[in-house]
Amino acid sequence: MKINFKPSLFFLSLVAVFITTGTVFAQGQRNDTLYFCREYKDGAEIGNSTEFHIPEKGGMITVMLRTLKPVGAVEVFILLEKDVAGVRDKISKEPFDVEAEWDYIFFSDIFFPEAGKYKISALTISGDVIAAGYVKMLKK
Repeated sequence: MKINFKPSLFFLSLVAVFITTGTVFAQGQRNDTLYFCREYKDGAEIGNSTEFHIPEKGGMITVMLRTLKPVGAVEVFILLEKDVAGVRDKISKEPFDVEAEWDYIFFSDIFFPEAGKYKISALTISGDVIAAGYVKMLKK
């Protein structure tokens, strides 16, 4: 009996792609996400990145929050901490008014006073972390 391996290999490759794609999609859908862009304008994220160049005296970016279900709060805090070798120093904690049914929120003009690595967290009023992420600010 002769076995044709080409269609079998093609089928196995196709199955592997579907499994990998499904896994990546499922991971992206599993968690609330906090990420960054240069600005949010006219309903569009402009300049998404994890690294930004800022002037010597500091600069601003926009923090984006995408949740799997409505945020369920009317106020969200953005906590900014500078991370130096794993030790975090609180820089600021700003409150923002939001709508409880929102699941896609932007926080514009978040100020970073100097270059460095920062941890940004979106918090509920009780201090629970909704989502967090790291961003690196580089000198211009």
